[in-house]
Amino acid sequence: MGAASATVAIAACGGTGAPTRPSTSRASSPVALGRRLYVSQGCEDCHSLDGSRGTGPSYKGLYGSRVHLASARTVIATAAYLTEHIVDPNAVTVSGYPGEVMAEAIAGDHLASKPSEVRALVAFIRSLR
Repeated sequence: MGAASATVAIAACGGTGAPTRPSTSRASSPVALGRRLYVSQGCEDCHSLDGSRGTGPSYKGLYGSRVHLASARTVIATAAYLTEHIVDPNAVTVSGYPGEVMAEAIAGDHLASKPSEVRALVAFIRSLR
């Protein structure tokens, strides 16, 4: 099986870990992979793409925006911030959203050991400016 037909099977954002469709050269870009992970791993259950509020913040316009944290700090949603939040959600809980939800949803996913998937999710979020 060539690289263009390899499947991606990861568990992130509380999903099922079921394999996604075979990738193609275009679909294997970081943004395309991030979009597939957003859907296949259940991120869409809590994070909208249209700006509407869900259990978690919308991804639309998130990258580069000011994020108010439960700790009363305000940060900019940079790649570093998003990476930290994806890998360790409770380290930077967003104000107005329930703590522990994302951490519980991704508890068994070991995202710290999957940097390419985390980078793909960040690239996808960044593309939604």
